[in-house]
Amino acid sequence: MKKVSIQPGCISCGSCQFICPLVFEVTDHSRVLSGADLSMNAEKIKEAALKCPVKVIIYEE
Repeated sequence: MKKVSIQPGCISCGSCQFICPLVFEVTDHSRVLSGADLSMNAEKIKEAALKCPVKVIIYEE
């Protein structure tokens, strides 16, 4: 996995952090953690993107 981002429109529900806490952090807004191992967590990132209620998690393989 090359890149992961969270687009505008995030509702800070915490779903992504619950599914993949090694990549995502939710405070007042969600963010991708700096230095996160995207390749090692690729399946969980895909799951988080699929389950995001507002579909704002974007990734490049």
